[in-house]
Amino acid sequence: MRQYDKDSTQSWAGLARAGVMGGLVGGIVMAMIMMVITAVKGMGFLTPLYMIAATFHQPWAMAQGLRIVPLLVGAMFHMFNSAIYGLIFALLLGVVARGSGLGTTVWVIAGMVWGLVLLVINQFLILPIVDPAMTKAISSMMVWEVLLHLMYGLVLGALAAAWGGATAGAVTRPTSRQPV
Repeated sequence: MRQYDKDSTQSWAGLARAGVMGGLVGGIVMAMIMMVITAVKGMGFLTPLYMIAATFHQPWAMAQGLRIVPLLVGAMFHMFNSAIYGLIFALLLGVVARGSGLGTTVWVIAGMVWGLVLLVINQFLILPIVDPAMTKAISSMMVWEVLLHLMYGLVLGALAAAWGGATAGAVTRPTSRQPV
C-alpha cells in the first residue's frame, strides 16, 4: 500500500487552501469593481449580484433597490464559484509545477490566462444555457468582463503563489516509505 509522506500532504493542503483563498479574494475584487462600473453606468450598484442570482430565478435580474434574497444568492454563488475555480487553478498548476519551483510571475500570468479561460467557458458555453439574460447583458460590457477576469486571475495567481505556490515545487509523489 502506498503512503503519502507528511510534507507532501501538507503541501497539497496548503496549495488547495491558497487556491480557495486566492479565488475568494479575486472574486471579491472582481465583484466590487463590476458593482462600481454598473453604478457609474446608472444600472445600479447591486445589479451584478442580481444578474448572478437570476441564474436561479430569472425575475431577479430586474431587481431594484435592496433585495436581500437575490443579493445573498448572487453573492454566495459568485463567491462559491470564485473559490472552486481558485482551488482547481491552484491544484492544476501545482501538478504542472511539481518540482519546478515556478516563480510568482508565472503564477500571475497563469492566473490571468485562467481568468480568460473561465470567461470564455462561462460566456460561450455555460451562460447561454443557464442564464441567457446575463449572456446578453454581459455581451454589452465585454471589454469590462475581459479586464475583470484578467484582474481575478492576477489576484488569484499572486495570492496562490504567495500563500502556497512557493511550496508547489515541494509537492512530491506518493512514496512507498512508511511514515516515521
